Amino acid sequence: MTRTLFLSILVFALLLVGLATFNNGVIALSIPLVLYLAGGILFGPREVNLEINRRIIPERAAPNSPIEVHLSITNIGPKLEEILIQDRLPPDLIVSLGESSILTEFRQGESKTIHYSVEGKRGIYYFEGAQCTAVDRFGLFRRLKFVQAQGSLFIMPDVPKIKRVDIRPRQTRVYSGNVPARLGGPGVEFFGVREYHWGDAEKRINWRATARYTDRVFSNEFEQERVADVGLILDARKRCDIQTPNGTLFEHLITASSALTETLIRDGNRVGLLVYGGFLDWTFPRYGKIQRERIFQALARAQTGDSLVFDRLENLPTKMFPARSQIILLSPLQDDDVSILVKFRACGYQVMVISPDPIAFQVDSLPKSYSLELSERLARIERKLLLNKLRNAGIIVLDWDVRKPFDQALNVALRRIPMWSHPYGARL
Repeated sequence: MTRTLFLSILVFALLLVGLATFNNGVIALSIPLVLYLAGGILFGPREVNLEINRRIIPERAAPNSPIEVHLSITNIGPKLEEILIQDRLPPDLIVSLGESSILTEFRQGESKTIHYSVEGKRGIYYFEGAQCTAVDRFGLFRRLKFVQAQGSLFIMPDVPKIKRVDIRPRQTRVYSGNVPARLGGPGVEFFGVREYHWGDAEKRINWRATARYTDRVFSNEFEQERVADVGLILDARKRCDIQTPNGTLFEHLITASSALTETLIRDGNRVGLLVYGGFLDWTFPRYGKIQRERIFQALARAQTGDSLVFDRLENLPTKMFPARSQIILLSPLQDDDVSILVKFRACGYQVMVISPDPIAFQVDSLPKSYSLELSERLARIERKLLLNKLRNAGIIVLDWDVRKPFDQALNVALRRIPMWSHPYGARL
């Protein structure tokens, strides 16, 4: 029961009792209450008419970094004796500095500001507005109004810097890039020897091969480097994710996807992203910085989910990826994934699997015991057999121990052996 209703009932009861008993003293008791109610009606808030403008600095930030929010509020309506303005924050954002609300008196035409800072994890956040509650000084009447002040905040995933990702698709595009094209022409890596063509530079002549003949001249030929089509598949199936007090394995997949996207697009490749989980989130392959931003936004909003349709990789829409292109699957892997990836390989795709080690990730959060050690050994044997099946099918597998940063682990693997030159890949 509100205070206004309680006082109204009390005044009515006193008047009724006083009139019924012809007792002036009882009626006199109601006079202060009547004046109290009249004051609330006379000086109570008439209308809440505010104009709120929002500024977010910066609108694109890294995870857990401070982001400033500024609200500029102007009263374009009548005077408000007392008003509480509370900015409505998106879920998962926390205020790290300042206050997101203000309690104040607002004269007509007056302006005030609210400054505070927020932090949050990766994601896309939308601000809707502020809840305004105006009351009179007697606390009897209040008016509620939600004032729109829209804004958006993009907290991008972590993007480790990696130098280069050596891919070897079966087919490249016509544009110059960094991917070996298995074709002779201008390039850096030696490709073979051919007969001299008119216009070949003298420094390209292979004098050792030419010395074997009296009437023929040979030139060195280098391998062309072009751009390629690359499809990233992010495994967002909930049954593949492992959650511990230290975090989730899915976040490591997001980090690896961000690093690969940054490097592959920087090298001029055409990159697309498919988030495969509770539903399909498909970012069509394109080039350039705008495409990088599209993929980062898809990664920022990516979440794990369950689906009867997409519970297995066999429902992957392979026709979304250009024929004979490079496919990179980021997944902890399940036993029933092997046959599907082998079919991908048989269809002409060059397949690479980046698999964060779920065993090491989970063992670190469990208390040490003999049974845990035995279970870990058995699980590692099963995982090794699983990865060997993929490697024997010609699929490059990178077994990533997530206790090492992705950029360091990948750079070490690339420095030790080129990923495309060994049929069994490399172990991170």
